[in-house]
Amino acid sequence: MSTWNDGYVSDIEYLPGFYVDQSPAHLDLVCLLRNVEPPVAAGEPFRYCELGCGVGESALAIAAANPDSEVWGFDFNPAHIARGRELARSGGLGNIRLEEASFEELAQSDRFGLPVFDYITLHGVWAWISAANRAAITRFIDRHLKPGGLAYVTYNALPGWTSTMPLQRLISDFAALGHERSDIGVSKAIDLARRVCDAGAGLLPADLVARLEKERDSGNLAYLSHEYLNAHWAPCYHADVARDLAAAKLEFVGSANLLENFPELSLNAGQRTLIQDAPDGMRETLRDYFMVRTFRRDVFMRGVRLIPDRRRDKRLRERSLMLVVPPSAVTRDIKVPLGEANLNEGFYAPALKALTEGPRSIGELLDLPEAAGSTASAREVLGMLVGSRQAMAVVNAVTPEAVVAARTYNRHHLAACADAGRAVTALAAPAIGSAVTVTVFEMLAYEALTSGTSADPAALTAAVWTLLQSRGDKVRHEGSIIESEEENLRILRDNMEKITMVALPLWRRLGAL
Repeated sequence: MSTWNDGYVSDIEYLPGFYVDQSPAHLDLVCLLRNVEPPVAAGEPFRYCELGCGVGESALAIAAANPDSEVWGFDFNPAHIARGRELARSGGLGNIRLEEASFEELAQSDRFGLPVFDYITLHGVWAWISAANRAAITRFIDRHLKPGGLAYVTYNALPGWTSTMPLQRLISDFAALGHERSDIGVSKAIDLARRVCDAGAGLLPADLVARLEKERDSGNLAYLSHEYLNAHWAPCYHADVARDLAAAKLEFVGSANLLENFPELSLNAGQRTLIQDAPDGMRETLRDYFMVRTFRRDVFMRGVRLIPDRRRDKRLRERSLMLVVPPSAVTRDIKVPLGEANLNEGFYAPALKALTEGPRSIGELLDLPEAAGSTASAREVLGMLVGSRQAMAVVNAVTPEAVVAARTYNRHHLAACADAGRAVTALAAPAIGSAVTVTVFEMLAYEALTSGTSADPAALTAAVWTLLQSRGDKVRHEGSIIESEEENLRILRDNMEKITMVALPLWRRLGAL
């Protein structure tokens, strides 16, 4: 272990990943659902900062999808920053700066000449660092978040994590005493947890031990190390997080999980009444006793400005939505915190059908003749369709320059993912100011398309097969390598036909290609 890491795992890099809830486009929707003014007007450039950005995958995608905005990312691990800077350079991103700095350094000095930010986000940081570092983050936010600005903080939440705490302590202590690299230590610690569990330790949940074994056996040792081995690992009650951030004049606004902002979808009637009668300062924490949330995605504002209902409804009606799932995957049966819900057929059947034909404003959906008489509100439509991950809000005009910038970044990003053997990533998409997930066949097709291959299934199949061969790869099916060239080509052809019919038109609408 290094000595500069203040108890945080630094001997292996953190897993890269894009988290859509961190994007300003998504965070603005939380504000609208909660009747609060977003930090900037719709479609306007913004200044964005991510603390603890890792290799910068979320920050880079946000920069690529919003070329007129200014993006900063900070991480204390120099390997993370070096990797992120290389991708920013090769991907042609001139609107992002990635810098190596600890939270204490950021709080104490301004050697980077930082602006005041509209958004400051931190994902997977707060509950894994020391109290001193949390205080440094609060001081940084106090200095660098504008009045009316937004802070997004995620963390392992109590009381949901209570039953897991003995297991984490066992794993952490055992790995620390072994003085081995974190991935080796966590693997051996999970073996110990299994033996202790099998010997009758009732405080170790057998199902959780089994899940950790599955994660380890799937090769997810970097995730397990960063989740369980940090010396200051400490799940938090919402009330404590809100109290700490109040020192930066932050007030809680809502959850980045949009469906959690609808009490009727999260709590039964008795629970809602009990929470409503509780003191304001403990309502969110009390919700966690009923919802058993183990991970919170909290949105805070520095100066909450409420929107009059009439103005809010007008803005919501003006918001355009775009489907980001194939038409075949569109559904009115959605998962909500309480379980499952069925969206009203009278409105959502014609609304979803209209969206399969192209983007529509929420006002246009509400005014569909087929939906006449519906009681659906603009707020509900936004929450249900975006909250169920079937649609995203359109926030930017797609210009030729924006498409070129996104395509250049995406192409270099996918090449880096291929080198790392990644099977899932995200494409920067200017229309939504965010990114969309792509899997391995889509990644290969995108690489071929941006290398000049025509959008023809046969041509794409041949190009992708050539690409795989140049890398010494073959198609995998259910974890097994397909050896037959004929079978490789058949599977590739099936996938390329689906991609040209479904994914390719979506990428074009998004401005990703």
